Amino acid sequence: MLNIPLYVIIISMNERLAIVVPFYNEPEIGRTLDGLFTQSYRRDVNHYLVDNGSTDNTRDVIEEFRKEHEEFPLKIIEEGQKGTGAAADTGFTAAIQDGFTWVARTDADSVPNPYWTAAIVNSFALNPDIRLVGGRTTALKDRDYRAGDRLLLPASISSARLVLSIRHLDLDYLSVVNGANMATSAETYDEIGGFKRSSIDEIDEDIEYSLDVIKRFGKSSVHKDPSAVVATSMRRIREYGL
Repeated sequence: MLNIPLYVIIISMNERLAIVVPFYNEPEIGRTLDGLFTQSYRRDVNHYLVDNGSTDNTRDVIEEFRKEHEEFPLKIIEEGQKGTGAAADTGFTAAIQDGFTWVARTDADSVPNPYWTAAIVNSFALNPDIRLVGGRTTALKDRDYRAGDRLLLPASISSARLVLSIRHLDLDYLSVVNGANMATSAETYDEIGGFKRSSIDEIDEDIEYSLDVIKRFGKSSVHKDPSAVVATSMRRIREYGL
């Protein structure tokens, strides 16, 4: 049964959420934007889309969405240094400089469920000691979806955490969160030093960031909310394998 947050804790007017979406050649980004537009909680939520050097029509898709949703707060930022770490860091840094209290991240081939932002805000508001929030990642039912992916994706994520913990002899890997479904406080991001400005071929910046938070603040500083759900495309698993 889906655990749906029924309300959002009353928070200070100074506490605001931003969402960062790094992208590179993601022509299906419209479905991500639709998912963000239909969030049940959107009070003072802003969106930072970071173009990591796209060469296709992704920007046209975004501009078309903007024309149809003029009231939707959205900024487009360009990051010339290739890599999801660099692009994500640029977006997070911009949001924090604009005064946002919490910054969430999802991918341009992913779709958050309608209660995603509510779950994130609830998590931080109810747990003042929380530094990092994650959730559940499910398989997106797009053209790359296959029968069994509903079970395959969660199992592969859990298996990856287990393999990493064994390989590095470090149980903290069991508590890391997924970059397509995560949020952190601005204060924590500054204290940790942000994402490693790297490419995915070099390092998994979401895993490294999670580990940095755990090492500094303890495992209790990471909260995984089952109602914070993001569906992500199986495209990359189809291309690169588990």
